[in-house]
Amino acid sequence: MDRSKIVTALNKKDVSQPCPRCSSKNFSVIGESEIVVLRPTQVQAIGALKPIGPVKTIMPTIIVTCDNCGYVAQHAQASLDLFPPIPAIGAIKGIGDIE
Repeated sequence: MDRSKIVTALNKKDVSQPCPRCSSKNFSVIGESEIVVLRPTQVQAIGALKPIGPVKTIMPTIIVTCDNCGYVAQHAQASLDLFPPIPAIGAIKGIGDIE
């Protein structure tokens, strides 16, 4: 992804606080990554919700580091309007919904 697009998105969201470790205000965009998120899911079963185990989803992120101390921060691409959110399979209407 184009770094200038990432910087523009961060500035648009007013991401301007100093580093939480050393208070430096100089950061660099390092690249992109993904975080695997496990979410518990449930399915309707005869009047009650029953757990069926976690659903894996992927959260695309942007990695930013402090130029002074190397502190690493990640920002969700969807929150920066850089990547559309991907719903968990159970969250898609009609899948896992018994009415």
